[in-house]
Amino acid sequence: MSTAIDRHGRVICSLLVLLLLSGCGAIYSDTIYPYSRKFDKTPVGTKRCEINTHHIREPISGYGISAAWTSEYIRKEAEKAGITNIYYTDKRTLSILLGIYERESLYIYGD
Repeated sequence: MSTAIDRHGRVICSLLVLLLLSGCGAIYSDTIYPYSRKFDKTPVGTKRCEINTHHIREPISGYGISAAWTSEYIRKEAEKAGITNIYYTDKRTLSILLGIYERESLYIYGD
C-alpha cells in the first residue's frame, strides 16, 4: 500500500516541478524585446527582414559540446529585403529545455 502512495507522491511532485519549471521559462520561453532603446523620433518603416541565430548544446556530459549557426549578416539581409535605412531592431529569443536549444531572431525595420 505504501508503495502505491509513494509512487503517486512522486508523480505529483514531478508534475509540480514540471509546472513550476514551465512557468519560469525553463522548459519553454519565447520573448521579443527591443534590441535598441533609442526611439526618440524613430520612424516605423514599411519593410522588415529577419535574421536567425540557432544554438544547441549537449547538457549531460559537461564537456560544453555545442553548435551555433546563423543566417547572413545584417546589412546583406536588409538589402535583400529592400531596406536601405535601418530604423530599429527587435530581438526574439526562443529557448527550450533550459536552453538546450535556442533560436535568436533579429527583426530589422526600415525603408
